[in-house]
Parts: sequence; C-alpha cells; structure tokens
Amino acid sequence: MNQSKILFITPTGGRTGSEMLLWYLLSRLSGKIKTAIYTRMNGELFANHSTADQTFINHAKKGFIYGIYEGLYHKLFKITPEEKKVERIQRKIKADKWYLNTLTMPEFAKLAHQLKVPYFLHVHELVTIYDEIKYEPFKFQLDNAEKIICCSSIVETRIKQMGYQNTILLHSFIDTEKISVKQSPNLIREQLNVPVDAFIWVMSGSMNLRKGYDLLPDLFQFLPKNTYILWLGSVKETGVLHYIRQRTKLEKLNFIEIGEKSDEYYDYLNIADGFVLMAREDPFPLVMMEAAFLQKPIVGYNSGGISEFIQEGMGGVVDSFNPKDLSELMLKIQNQSIKIDKEKLKNRALEFDIKNQIGRWDNIF
Repeated sequence: MNQSKILFITPTGGRTGSEMLLWYLLSRLSGKIKTAIYTRMNGELFANHSTADQTFINHAKKGFIYGIYEGLYHKLFKITPEEKKVERIQRKIKADKWYLNTLTMPEFAKLAHQLKVPYFLHVHELVTIYDEIKYEPFKFQLDNAEKIICCSSIVETRIKQMGYQNTILLHSFIDTEKISVKQSPNLIREQLNVPVDAFIWVMSGSMNLRKGYDLLPDLFQFLPKNTYILWLGSVKETGVLHYIRQRTKLEKLNFIEIGEKSDEYYDYLNIADGFVLMAREDPFPLVMMEAAFLQKPIVGYNSGGISEFIQEGMGGVVDSFNPKDLSELMLKIQNQSIKIDKEKLKNRALEFDIKNQIGRWDNIF
C-alpha cells in the first residue's frame, strides 16, 4: 500500500483551538497517511499525548541570549537554527507534503518553497491576526500554498477577497468521544461558592483582547445580581487583567477565574447554564461546539463563525459589540423568554464531529 507522508508544523503543541483540532485529526487519519509533527514549543498536548506517528519538539528556550545566537547564526548561514532543524527533519523523513497549522509561521512556507516541498496552509485566523504578520512573509505564504484550508466560511471569504481561489472550506470540528463529564455540577458550584439560585455563564479560551474579556466588567452593569460569569482558560498577566481584577474587587462583580483545568475541563464547562462568547473576532471556536454538545445555550457578538453555527433555538447572536445589547439577549435566556431546544444544540454539534468530517480530510491528503 502506497503511503503519503505529511509533516505537520504547529506553533505551540499546547491546548489552543487550532492545535486541539490537529490533535483530533492526527488520531483519525487513514492508515494510508503517515504523519509526523513538528511543534515549535514544548506544549503539553503533543509533548505528552502525541497522536502522530513521529513527533519532533523544539526544546530551545527562546530569550535574549537565544535571540543573539539566532541572529548570528542567520547572518552566517542565511537560515535560523530552527529552520535548519526542520530542514534536517525533512531530509530524514522525506515528507511528501507539509501542513502549516495557522498563518503565524510564514518562515516555514519560505523554507518549504526552498526545499521544493508543496505545502497546505490551514487558516484559523481573521483580519486582526493579519496585522501581526509582516507584509512580504504574509503574502508569500498565501501566494505559494498548494491549497489554503479555511476553518469557516468567513475565513474563506476573507482569503478569496484577496484573490486566492485555491481554497478548501473545511469547518473546524470536535471529537465528541473526548467529551467526558465525571463530576457533579452541583458539587463544583458549591466548591466555587456559587449560590444555588445563580445563573452561571461560562466563557472559555485564552485571555486576549480579541476574545473580548476586557468587556466583562461593563456587561455586569446590565445583569441581575444572581448572574455569575466564569472564565475557563489560561490567564495572561497584563494590565488588562489588573483592570478586570480591580473592578471585580471594587464593584463586587460575580466574576470567577477558574484557570485552564485541563484534566477537568469538561466538568467545569458543564456547570454552565449558558455559554457566552464575547470575542470581537473568532473564526469558528471549538468551545462553541463543545458547549452545544453539552446542551448549553450559546450567545455572543457577531464575531465570525458563531453566526454560521447558531440556529434558531440554540441561543442567539447580537450584531454589535455593545455589552448592553448582549446582556439583553442573556437576560432573555435567563428569563426563559427564548425557547432553547437542547436536542437541537447537541445534534448541531454532532454535525461537526470528527466522524462526520474525517473523510474529507483523508481525501485532500
């Protein structure tokens, strides 16, 4: 049997949405496809639970001294130490194709081109991320990709608006077999000192301004006192975090930082009465589908993929970024003036289960 070999390159190897998707994908690809992964950081997901046939991890600790070393190395050899490492990996495994997981690694598009290895570019980002990548590398990776995989319709629209027609729309997916709830929601609520009559909204993700977590304090102005909002995810220690913590303390807001809770993630997600997405921009968040599978009503700003996913009876989307508008929708769900169809939520999530998506991925590889 002829096997195609793919080298998957990913930014952190941790539990980001794009990397969880890749982790699911590698566990289910056809036996006709040999997989190798290179992760640019020692993230615990692929370091400890890799699903690829071969795993290569960059253990270099980047910092000031490494930056000097990298600069000198590049000046001497016209290539970075990391690029040289990936070149050695390619010579060793002789991958037929590379897969670049996210837009954030344009240097590997250039390296693939130099090595004459065709590559797929998987785009999980919208325009705010474009602003973080330099002009020429950004253009190069799109110009030279064999295929541009887009995780949602809005992502594909933005790529096509730049003139690229070699796109494939493959919505992000989840693996519902991985969603396991073991702890009692009431017990966890008690441990968090949340009153029995409280309505809990859960948010999830990594803290950054794109996710809209800075809008939380203003949202509480329009919600009843028995409303709690819990943040499930990593904490980024910046001035914005201090701003939120100070307002939470001084205004006595019912906001709780839960943390990542990697091993208990679904137990904590399951304590929600509803799931709220406050992102200003979000292509097609995995946690939205996970919440739907757990039959949680979903609300959010019209930030991207949420409007492709939400249907009548599942919650709702507001066409602004005004906390007052979002709070009005949240109150309608809390007051049960919007009918929620829990079976529809679960069935919609199942449409984006990996079992229903994997055939298309096998075909493109």
